Amino acid sequence: MKTFERLGRILAVSLALAGVAAGCTSQQPGTTTRGGSAAAAAVGTGIGVRSMQPAQFAATAGGNGMYEVQVSRLAMNRANSGPVQDYARMLVDHHTRANNELIALLRAKGIRPPDMIPRDKRVKLDRLSSVPARQFDRIYIQTVGIEDHEADIVVFERASREVADPELRAFAQKTLPVLRSHLDAARSLAATTR
Repeated sequence: MKTFERLGRILAVSLALAGVAAGCTSQQPGTTTRGGSAAAAAVGTGIGVRSMQPAQFAATAGGNGMYEVQVSRLAMNRANSGPVQDYARMLVDHHTRANNELIALLRAKGIRPPDMIPRDKRVKLDRLSSVPARQFDRIYIQTVGIEDHEADIVVFERASREVADPELRAFAQKTLPVLRSHLDAARSLAATTR
């Protein structure tokens, strides 16, 4: 019994010290805590971030945009149904235009645009490449159309409020309705795609 009481006191003291330590940490806007990842910060988990930095938004939006173009090109070739192929074609078109606009905007600001698809997205792309043909449409719509666009919307909503650069903030605001329309179309397709 005394052991449990002692463990409880130790836990209480540890939590109190952790709270004090967290409150005393001085952090610059746009940085992450030692254990926090830039990806976690980018989607607004609040790990050590007070605002989204332009370069952070550029890396996330640009990398994800390249992924969506590449994975949708794959879908144009692998999809079994016309509506899924049309959806993939639309994503290639819209995301290519958005990527080109973002790249031009970043270069004008002296920010280096990303030149690679993020590692986690490459893993998804590889997985989708090996999905059996009869399951491809359903998995593509669920993964890219729904899950990826939900995550993109979170990033772009945050950027539309928090990116300090007004032109990048305007880009995020302008792109949000397009991303939402992609998500809505994917949800409609998911209801009919087996």
